[in-house]
Amino acid sequence: MIGQGRILVSPLAMAGVAATVVDGRWHAPRVLAGDPREAGPPLPRGELDELRSMMRDVVTSGTGTALAGVAGEPIGKSGTAEYGSGDPPRTHAWFIAGRDDVAVAVLVEDRPSGGEYAAPVAARFLDGL
Repeated sequence: MIGQGRILVSPLAMAGVAATVVDGRWHAPRVLAGDPREAGPPLPRGELDELRSMMRDVVTSGTGTALAGVAGEPIGKSGTAEYGSGDPPRTHAWFIAGRDDVAVAVLVEDRPSGGEYAAPVAARFLDGL
């Protein structure tokens, strides 16, 4: 889902992925609340339920346990993106998360593990709300 190599994605786009799973439909990022763009179509119920369940499992028993103590039922997905031509390649740590009506993407450059480095940042963010 996060991609590697020639696949490029911004943290804002990945926060949108988490927000889509939280809300059940895609919402384009907006700078102004009055932006007239409409939300995308709802995700099929079966697919949405599976995504929510898998992303919840990441938090309860997977690489995102840094969020296990966050209030509510946050969801998340960790990632480690390889880049460059090194052997082994260098990596960036990723974590996307969502809870209630909030979604976040964390990218920690030059770190090896999204669960170890980026998930605790996401947990602190959600705890601070």
